[in-house]
Amino acid sequence: MVQEIQEISGFRITIEREKLARDPDSMRKVFETLEECGLSCECMALNLDWLSIVVRESEKGKLSRFMLVLGQRLSRIDISIDGEVAILYIEGSQITSRGIGIVDSSLVLQGIEITMQRYFRCQDRFVIGVSPKEADRARRIITGIMESNFQL
Repeated sequence: MVQEIQEISGFRITIEREKLARDPDSMRKVFETLEECGLSCECMALNLDWLSIVVRESEKGKLSRFMLVLGQRLSRIDISIDGEVAILYIEGSQITSRGIGIVDSSLVLQGIEITMQRYFRCQDRFVIGVSPKEADRARRIITGIMESNFQL
């Protein structure tokens, strides 16, 4: 059975600070501020000097307060909104690591950049972020893989 792929609009916030990932106090402040402002995250990526967070478009109204409060709590920080993300949800299909690799490589080989991904095994939900202009094509590719009766 082919699962429906749901699409939700989102955007990416990047928080930059030198050696951010090596500073547990700063990381704690970021997460406390997210929680205090009620800003739910779909996915995060962490590098030594930055943290990128994907948030649903419906949460955008909470962003200015988050940026203000975090700016007050952390010095030498740069917060930017990096652009829109189409968040694709595939639910009800237990996807293996191999299946995730097949989806990822199929998209990349077709020139679609993956901006984020996350698999919730307990909820049988695979989430993948792509450019909004590529969302329909990504959905068709993923649907084609799922319809091919290939065991993901």
